[in-house]
Amino acid sequence: MNRDFLAKKKVWLLLAVIGIAIAIAAFSLLPLQDWLTHIKHWLVSLGPWAKPAFILIYIITTVVGLPAAVLFLAAGTLFGFLKGVVVVSIADILGTTLCYLLGRTVARKPLKKWIAKRPQFTELDKAVGRKGWKIVFLTRLSPIVPSNILNYGFSLTKINFWHYFFFSWLGMLPVIALYVYLGSAGANLASGGNTPGKMALQIFGLCATVGAVTYTTKLAKKTLSPAPASSEDKQKDISNQ
Repeated sequence: MNRDFLAKKKVWLLLAVIGIAIAIAAFSLLPLQDWLTHIKHWLVSLGPWAKPAFILIYIITTVVGLPAAVLFLAAGTLFGFLKGVVVVSIADILGTTLCYLLGRTVARKPLKKWIAKRPQFTELDKAVGRKGWKIVFLTRLSPIVPSNILNYGFSLTKINFWHYFFFSWLGMLPVIALYVYLGSAGANLASGGNTPGKMALQIFGLCATVGAVTYTTKLAKKTLSPAPASSEDKQKDISNQ
C-alpha cells in the first residue's frame, strides 16, 4: 500500500514538473509574450474598459463552446495572479450562467438534439437526479465531462438555478487559480528579472497549486464513480423486467 501511495505521489510530482516546464517553454520558445504584449497594449488603451473587454471576450468564448484555458493563462500574464483570478472568476460565472439561461429558453430544442448524441449527458442527468448540487460542484472540479457540455447540459436537468450558479463558481475556482498562476509564474520566469529566491518561491507555489488541484480532481473522480448497485436496486430492476 505504501508503494502505491509513493507511486501516486511521484505521478503528481511529475505532472507538476511537466506543468512548470510547459509554462516556461510556452513563454520562452513561442511568441506568446509578443502576442500577449499586443493584447495588453490594446487592453491598456481601453483604460477603465480593459477588464470589461476581457470579460466580454471570455463570455463569447464560453457561449460558443471554445476552450478557455488560453484565456486563463492570458489573465495571469496581463493582470497578475490575484486580479487575474478575480477577473476570470467573474467572466466564467457570467459565461456559464448565460449558457444555462440560453439552454432554458431559446436554445432548448437544438440543445436537446445536440446533447442526445453525447452519452456523457445521460450519466450527468442521472447523477444530478441522485445528488443535485454536489454533481455540479464535483464535475466542475474534475475534467470527466467537457466544460461546454456541462454549461449547456445542466440547463436541461432539474438543477436549481442558484445551486448551478454558486457551485459552478465554487468548483471552478481551483482550476482557474491553477491556470492563472501558470500564466503569471510563466511570464515572470520567462522575463528573467527574478532573483533565485523569487523563482524558487514561484516554483513552490506552482507545485502547491498543481498538487491541490490534482488532489481535488482525484477526489471528485472518486466521488463521481458509480457505486455498485445494491441488492434492493437489483431486485427493482428484475421486477421491472
